[in-house]
Amino acid sequence: MFPLHFTEKDSNFFFEISIHKIKGNVRPHGHSFLELHYVFEGQGIETINGIKHIMKPGTFAVIFPYQVHEMHIKEGSKLLLYNLCLSTKALFDQDEYGLVMNKLLFDIDLNARTIYDINPDTSGKVFSLLSEMHGEFKEDKVWKNFMLKAKLIELFILFDRYRRTFVSKDSENLPDTMGNDTWSIIHYVYKNWNTNITLKSLSKLFYLSEPYISTTFKQCLGISFHAFLRDLRIENACSLLTSSKISVTDIAYEVGYLSYSTFVRVFRACKGVSPVTYRRLIKENRHEDLKEISKKTECEKD
Repeated sequence: MFPLHFTEKDSNFFFEISIHKIKGNVRPHGHSFLELHYVFEGQGIETINGIKHIMKPGTFAVIFPYQVHEMHIKEGSKLLLYNLCLSTKALFDQDEYGLVMNKLLFDIDLNARTIYDINPDTSGKVFSLLSEMHGEFKEDKVWKNFMLKAKLIELFILFDRYRRTFVSKDSENLPDTMGNDTWSIIHYVYKNWNTNITLKSLSKLFYLSEPYISTTFKQCLGISFHAFLRDLRIENACSLLTSSKISVTDIAYEVGYLSYSTFVRVFRACKGVSPVTYRRLIKENRHEDLKEISKKTECEKD
């Protein structure tokens, strides 16, 4: 059984924050957006890309796009956590905000750790900040998005300061890493997904071997380079099918496919219907039908 995969709700998605009460297991899943969560009550076990971590009050996790994770909660128990989802678009924008987020997030080595049990002092500050963000998010006040962005950067600065202290004190216990090549490559692919990108072209551009790049994607994101690129193209195709009147043939080429027949075949494999049928169902507002079809058609991630 392949992991579930979730995508951003729409092109205007910035972020959402909510309190989750988890009483049972959460099956393996991944998503195209960044997810953060902070546990403030209960215990459980979270597995991120095959590595298990104990969840308890004070646990702060950063789940990067396409990382597969799952949770196991003991029967009769519950886990309470703040869950924050941030659009990938915000991470890759080239404005000042996007560049700051890049610096704060992409210095994290995905092969080391992305989940921490933060100390009581930092934990209290994180909890208060998340509570403020949750309250701000639920209301519709003037300057809302600017306030949320400011608080979000403050949150990441708190986390980054703690992470750096942790790594400097315990660096000898961390596994060998691949450096920061990973996010440089992922960033490039995300910004250029509709061009003729291949492992060979990435190898020449970044002066890294094709097997190295392939292994990097698999280890850090849980899916292959080809699956990552395919998902970006298909989700953007869905957006164009939904929001534009561009012909399906033109959409195929717009999202990076050199062959219309290949685009239709890949789209049907991922979505369970042809692009033409997908557009028609959206136009007829038959979203529930599409959800049912998607449940039966899970795009292979390998």
